[in-house]
Amino acid sequence: MSKLFEERERAAEMLFVRAEEARFMMHCQGVRSLAAYAARKLRIDEQGATAYAHELLSAAVQGTKDEDLIERVRADLAAGGVIVEPGSLRRELNRSTAQGVYVVGPAEPREGAQVRI
Repeated sequence: MSKLFEERERAAEMLFVRAEEARFMMHCQGVRSLAAYAARKLRIDEQGATAYAHELLSAAVQGTKDEDLIERVRADLAAGGVIVEPGSLRRELNRSTAQGVYVVGPAEPREGAQVRI
């Protein structure tokens, strides 16, 4: 009986880890899209846009909060002469993070999905 319990516990832990990894990947997709959005507004070339995305992703991985990332992007845009409301940047981040579900896949297992150990 305890072996069955341990297997179920391990399966539940694996589902949790997979869900957290998927959420993280979706957030990274959102940050990449926000960086691409800002790069288009600033008319940055592809190489510069890639470097900018890496900077934002690095900050996100290090624990920078979304609001701080948005403020940084807003400041970068303002420095480039592009005025954008923080709310529109927030919507862009949320939209692109939500679209990450299509790129990464759902964070939660489907109802009725079987767990293989």
